[in-house]
Formats: sequence, structure tokens, C-alpha cells
Amino acid sequence: MYRLSFAGFILLLVACGTDNADKASGQSNRNAFYYWQTSLYDFPRQDSVYESLHVSKLYIRFFDVDWSESAHAPVPVSPIETYYTFDNTTEMVPVVFITNETFMHLDKTQSADLARQVYKKLMAKLNAMLLGRYGTDLYEEEWWEQNPYNLKSRNFDEQQKHDSIYTARVKKIKEIQFDCDWTKSTKDKYFAFLEESKKLFEQQLISSTIRLYQYKYPKEAGLPPVKRGMLMCYNAGNIKSTETKNSIFDRKEVMSYLDAGEYPIPLDYALPVFEWAVLYSSNKEFKNILSAFTLQEDYQSFIGPRNEETNVSVVLEDFVYGYTNRGIFIRKGDEIRFEQPDLEAVKELAGWLAAHKNNKEAIISLYHLNRYDLQKHSKEIKAIFDSF
Repeated sequence: MYRLSFAGFILLLVACGTDNADKASGQSNRNAFYYWQTSLYDFPRQDSVYESLHVSKLYIRFFDVDWSESAHAPVPVSPIETYYTFDNTTEMVPVVFITNETFMHLDKTQSADLARQVYKKLMAKLNAMLLGRYGTDLYEEEWWEQNPYNLKSRNFDEQQKHDSIYTARVKKIKEIQFDCDWTKSTKDKYFAFLEESKKLFEQQLISSTIRLYQYKYPKEAGLPPVKRGMLMCYNAGNIKSTETKNSIFDRKEVMSYLDAGEYPIPLDYALPVFEWAVLYSSNKEFKNILSAFTLQEDYQSFIGPRNEETNVSVVLEDFVYGYTNRGIFIRKGDEIRFEQPDLEAVKELAGWLAAHKNNKEAIISLYHLNRYDLQKHSKEIKAIFDSF
């Protein structure tokens, strides 16, 4: 019989420990979140549950771009308040969401022009974050006419110091992501936008989100000119139909898109851990998407009991959702369907994706990071990460 010496036993333990540490490190390097709120202040950076997940990358929405009928031009919407950045151990990926309607109103040349406008705006927001301007944006009056710096100092040495700090920190940003639900009719214009963005962001990798139908039908939807894509494995259901039980996530529905052939762009994968509420009028017409948490916290008295089978509640009396002049008027008799994904099914899909991913360095990103869902589903979120 072979006898293992004490020294050999110690070496074996060290080797096993190193192997396990490498596996743990490899797993944590694949954990990511989307951050889709309007202020970095809305989430505590030192949250113990968040820290225990060892998140290595955050995809942070910096602003949206939508078409303005009054301006007859694309405009930035809901820019994030950049009070501070996250710690240096977390890689930050700025994300800009652009509506498909925006590209419906533009040609390819105008789409390239839009890329230059987005570049200016994004660099200004990055300046506010990376140089600690505490969210001050001196160029809000002129949406697009923004200098990469909020202030130009009269002191050349001071400005040169700021420039060098800014340049060093920008270099740490390795990726810029654009999020657009492009279609067959807008693909060429969105792709022209991406091509111009690659020229502007020379130091960063440009990535694009990819919806399930874009993934399954690449001939019709086209392939974005990027070296990395984020496959959004949710929102496959018809949200506008009252017959839909869960528009966020239905594993069977999602899997029906994933049976496509090999996708030529290396992919990362996004999965849902969020909740929302879908508002319909009394005659079954889709009206809006609302925060399920806000409804339950602030407006519960206006809403009837939830049907256990359909998760639908009927509004008992008129009320205004929201506290600004943009509040949504909700009428008595309107219907609200509360939706959340089955997180066990999400975990199963994460395991399936781990076995079928087309990119050995793929990460899994959960949508989206917020205090409410993180505390409520901490065990399930960890299990999803561990399954990938």
C-alpha cells in the first residue's frame, strides 16, 4: 500500500486549498450587477450582503437617450447623480440606454453625429464621478454642448494635475456598453452609431446588449459591430397583454430562444432578480410599468387584494402615483399585475448557461442592484451566482 508522508500530506492540503481558492476567485470574477437607479447615493456601498457576493463588475446606467418631439431631436433623459464612485476593486462599466424610436428618426449620418454627442455627455458625467465633483453638472442647460471637464482652472498646474488624475482613472474603465432594442429597420443606423463610438472610445471595449429575438434571428436583426455582447435572458413575454402571466421571466419561453445555433459574438449573460408592477386600464389596455415596492409601501390602501392565481389587483379608488408633476393618474377599476421571476428557475437557467456558454470568460450579471431585492432575495441571488 502507498503511504503518504506527513510532508506530502501538507503539500496536498495546500494544493487543494489553492485550487479551491482559485475556483472561488474565478467565480467571484464572474459576478456582476446592473445598477439602473438615478443616483449612486441610492445604494449603500458598504452593504454587508452586497460585499459577501464579491461582485467584480457593475454595469451602471449613466443616462438614457430618447426622441423629443418638441425638440425634434434626441435628448438625454434621467442622468445619474454621480456623488461618488464604487471602490477600486469593482470594475465600472458605463451604460447608455438608447430607445429604438430615436434611431427611427435618424439616418446613418445623424446616428454617427449622435455618437459624438453621447461621447461628450458621457465624458462629462465620468468627469463628475472620477474627479469627485459630487454630481455638479454645469452644462445641464446645454444638454449636449459639454466639455469633458466641468471647470477649467485659471491655475495651469492645478488643471494639469486634474488632467493627469482624470486620464489615469479613465484608463481603468475598460468597457462602455450601449443598450438598444434595435429592429430590422433601425439596425444599420444603430450599427453606424456603434462604429463611430468605437472610434471615439479608443481605449475602451464597446459592447452591446442583445435581446433574445436578436440572438435567435441574427439574419433579420443583424450582428452588432462589437467584440462582446450581453444576452438579456428575460422579458420574453408580451407585457402589453393582460393574458401574459409573467412578462419578466418564463424559463420555457426563454429557452425557446436559446435553441438557436452558435452566435458569432462572445457573450456575457444577464438574468433577472427584480420585481415590477404592470398597469392596465379597466378596458385591458397597457398603460405603464410601476415599482412594485413603491406601490406596496406607499399606495397599498388604494389597491384591492391580489388574486393568488393571476397576481392581479384591482384599483379601489383614484390616486396619483409619484410625487412630481410627472405623476401617473391611476383610476378606480384599473388593474395592476405584480410580477417577479421564479428565482429557482433563474438559478436553473444560470446552470444551463454555464454549460452552454460560447465564451469561457463569460460573466453573469443580475438585473438590477437595489437595496430591496438584495435584502429580500440574498440567498437566492448567491445561489444564482454559484450556479454559473
